[in-house]
Amino acid sequence: MRQPSATTRKAVFTFSSCFAAFCTAFSPVLTSPAMAQTIIDEWHEAKPPAPPELKPVTIDPKTTALLILDFNGAQDPTKGPCNEKTKPRCLASVPKVKTLLDQARAKEMLVVFSLAGAGQPQDIATALAPLASEPIVKSGADKFIGTNLRSILADKGIKTVIVTGTASEGAVLDTATDAALNGMNIVLPVDGMSSTELYGEQYVAWHMVNAPGVSQKTTLTSIGLIRF
Repeated sequence: MRQPSATTRKAVFTFSSCFAAFCTAFSPVLTSPAMAQTIIDEWHEAKPPAPPELKPVTIDPKTTALLILDFNGAQDPTKGPCNEKTKPRCLASVPKVKTLLDQARAKEMLVVFSLAGAGQPQDIATALAPLASEPIVKSGADKFIGTNLRSILADKGIKTVIVTGTASEGAVLDTATDAALNGMNIVLPVDGMSSTELYGEQYVAWHMVNAPGVSQKTTLTSIGLIRF
């Protein structure tokens, strides 16, 4: 069997030496925890930040609209997400949202309702039942998509929306984000949004005051801190 030439042996040795040196130099990078782990692997290490501050806000009734999103299902759990089986936290928020609704109506503010799923106007929580003059839109999570919500607000000269509803990580987050990215101001009362669990509400509160494009437009507050 023919033996490798001296030149070939030298080339192989040189390559092997260089490869070994490369592996030695870069082994900390290749095996570092940052490269090996994902957020799923490190999930238990994530610590929630300090809660954001709730701020008082005074709104102009003439240029502000109250959005009441997806409160259908209270009377019949098959007709919407706001029900005792899947989102009891939504039902618990109804009395406070009712207080806000009464104040908005007293100031003759624009109030817009939305529906989700199989819901119809009569399926909205009775305490929040819309008036005949109050518009209702029906869509997925973002209530601007496939509806005339944008024109409803524009026609009334609305610059600010108070967003309430369920789910916080669905209708509230997506609709508020869309509005903010299109130049509107967002008033987000944390006791007017709900989810199936606390984390969903916590995440949305954090997101809206930290995410680029929306944080500059959002005032995080509570219903009791809203002044007309």
